[in-house]
Amino acid sequence: MTSRRKSMTTESLESDKNDCIYTSVLEPETEVQRFFYPWNHEVDEGSGADELSRLLTKAKRSTIKAFQEWTLLQWIGFFLPCVRWLKSYTWILFVYDLIAGVSVGIMVVPQGIAYASSAGVPSVFGLYGAFLPCIVYSLMGTSRQLSVGPVAVTSLLIYSNFQALIPCAASISNPNTVSTPEEIACQNTYNNAAIQVAFIVACLYTAVGLLRMGWMMKFLSHSVISGFMTGAAITIGIGQAKYVLGYSISMGSSTALQNYIQQYAANIWQLRWQEYIMGITCIYVLVLFKYLDRIWLPLKHVKSFGPLFVCIIGIGAAYIGNVGMLKNGGLATIGNIPPGLPPWTAGIWSFSTDGPSFTDLIPTCAVVLCVDLLESTSIARALARKNGYELDYNREIVGLGLANFAGAMSSCYTTTGSFCRSAVANNAGAKTPMAQFVCGWVVAFVLIFLTTFFSRIPKNLMGSIVIVAVSSLVEYEQAIYLWKVNKTDLLVWLAACSGVLFYSVEVGLAIAIGLAVLLVMYQAAFPHTAVLGRLSNSANVYRNIKQYPDAQMTPGILAFRIDAPLFYGNVKGLEDKIERLINKYSNWSAAQGAERLEFLLLDMTPIHHVDSMGLHFLEDLVFSMRAKGITLGLANPNHKVVRAWSAIKLPELLGRDNIFVSIHDAIMFAQQRLSEKGVCTKAVSIVSQIPSSSDCGSL
Repeated sequence: MTSRRKSMTTESLESDKNDCIYTSVLEPETEVQRFFYPWNHEVDEGSGADELSRLLTKAKRSTIKAFQEWTLLQWIGFFLPCVRWLKSYTWILFVYDLIAGVSVGIMVVPQGIAYASSAGVPSVFGLYGAFLPCIVYSLMGTSRQLSVGPVAVTSLLIYSNFQALIPCAASISNPNTVSTPEEIACQNTYNNAAIQVAFIVACLYTAVGLLRMGWMMKFLSHSVISGFMTGAAITIGIGQAKYVLGYSISMGSSTALQNYIQQYAANIWQLRWQEYIMGITCIYVLVLFKYLDRIWLPLKHVKSFGPLFVCIIGIGAAYIGNVGMLKNGGLATIGNIPPGLPPWTAGIWSFSTDGPSFTDLIPTCAVVLCVDLLESTSIARALARKNGYELDYNREIVGLGLANFAGAMSSCYTTTGSFCRSAVANNAGAKTPMAQFVCGWVVAFVLIFLTTFFSRIPKNLMGSIVIVAVSSLVEYEQAIYLWKVNKTDLLVWLAACSGVLFYSVEVGLAIAIGLAVLLVMYQAAFPHTAVLGRLSNSANVYRNIKQYPDAQMTPGILAFRIDAPLFYGNVKGLEDKIERLINKYSNWSAAQGAERLEFLLLDMTPIHHVDSMGLHFLEDLVFSMRAKGITLGLANPNHKVVRAWSAIKLPELLGRDNIFVSIHDAIMFAQQRLSEKGVCTKAVSIVSQIPSSSDCGSL
């Protein structure tokens, strides 16, 4: 080894400035690439073994660079994202944004009223949620087409949780028409709690964005999101069916499917055929508007007017027939919607003893935050990819948080990005967040001048709007797709959907997330591994023998690859796996003429991280292999792994001669050592068990 180390030239050391230096070493028969690392050198600043120190150093350098290079306009754009697109804004872009903003504003007015009613708050709260939050988001958000405001799933979450937290609310059938002092006090408590939830969610949003923790949402798979959304959409639609049927009943605190079916069956006598016919007709009209572009493509800009069209027809029917009071045989209407801009409500952020406490609201806020983040970021990501621009996720989350702060100041419950309205904004040609700014002022115009007009909207019409709106969230095609490609993901999808349908929204989401985490933990605890063999038609290409059955192995040598980092969760499983492989291939080696298994060669190329348990695993592996008379070799370790294991002096324990550049070099080294002992080192096909073309006897 000393002579080989002396053969390393000065040029080879100076030519490679990386942490790991590969040097060529000539053996009597072939050239083996050794792995050489300057073990005694100190780790340079910024690359340190401590990952936290490295991240802090990187953040420090980027901040210093920003202070040195950024202009004043760039700093303003950092705190006020709208400056970035306003500096290059043109009148042509404004025309597109104006059309898109008006289209979404026309759509959000009836939807906001309907969603607020399904949340259990006065209908005007839905209009408030589409006014100031939209304007603030247009200034602070980064998505160019995302439309924020009240959404169906959040409305269901608010309703289902508050029915249990505020029991008196279960007896209120219409939040717009409370009359008795008890109902007024109960509804005020309910409204205040909804605003307080918006405030807490705004704080959580902003914290997640400022701390750059948006990456946590990536742990929730698409199957979880799709299953949850499907279950929630079906629950919302069934809950709104009572208005289409003309029922005037309270469903209680449970949102389970079986509860709705029981209530509908028990109150079948309340069905009003007039409201049913009108509601079903509205559903057909809305579905027709939804698919107008399939009939004739230019009509795609008209499809967003569907909700407004049926509202006008319904209001006309109410006025012409002079109906509006159910007790007089007329249609059940929304009721009073107070005119004017939203009142200031920041004063009720403090939590009084009259309603739910802070700790009571936190579980609701956590679920709402999770669902809103999933819904909004998934829409924004899809729209950014479709329109060819980059989305700053953490800045986007901060923008949503500030929009909710504005909402909590102005009588709103939580707001987030909407699937259907964002699609309408994109199809209408929205180019910048100016479309949201226009939408906000369209809603403001309605609040100031048209609330009396919209107060005569029949409730069955509102139910129809919600049912058609949430129908796009039912992703049954996704279940079919998962059945074909991955039945494990289908199980997660079904768990999320069934939990929401048959128990509650929170439990369904918790079951799905828990199951998804368990599957991830299982996959991490039992990572993919591969026994490597040389492809018969190559000189130095080694692949998984299960994938390439004709790959050849050398008796007495086991080449093994772990396709995962080494950490506390998987080392036990790897220990057992290696033990089984050693027993298996020891018997195989003996059957091929070798005395026993003499070399275990670990390809470390995929191992990019190792924690303290992983280091103990490698250390124990050295001792256990040595006790069995097996030489352990490591090939191509990552530089981070090298820095980590240098702390326990693993190279000295293992022997630096047993660390190689590639698995090919490690196998060549092992073959040479076996040849020196007179052991046959000709590769054998695992499938055929027939020696390769060269016969050991001819050596």
